[in-house]
Amino acid sequence: MVDWSLAILGGLRTVGIYLVRPLQRGDGPNKFRLSAMETATTTHDGDQGWAKRPPAVLECDRCGSEVLQHNARDSIDCPRCVAEFDYDEFADLELLYLTCPVCKSRMSHGQRHPERLDIVEWATCDACRYHWEFKHSYS
Repeated sequence: MVDWSLAILGGLRTVGIYLVRPLQRGDGPNKFRLSAMETATTTHDGDQGWAKRPPAVLECDRCGSEVLQHNARDSIDCPRCVAEFDYDEFADLELLYLTCPVCKSRMSHGQRHPERLDIVEWATCDACRYHWEFKHSYS
């Protein structure tokens, strides 16, 4: 009788381990990794390239309202007035902020080469440490 109950307890222990183990690993959207070498920062997640730029909120130059551009190739249409801009007019509008694609917070952003480019070149989320970098090369 004792051998039988020990076998059941051992089986329940094994099942319990398989149920609890995924909760202990910390799997989720914030997998720790080092960012690209040129960014010199530690991030949880990140992307490079203009096509993977986080959603941008721009100021409409006609009425001053906020305009969301979901991705870099979307047209820029003001929800309050009739202003419409092509995606390549991004640099002509004032960038208010970028939105983190992971946690939806406002991101810190800036330029490294304002004399060469008139667009944002990097953005980092202070909440979840997501980092985006505009990858380019100069000869």
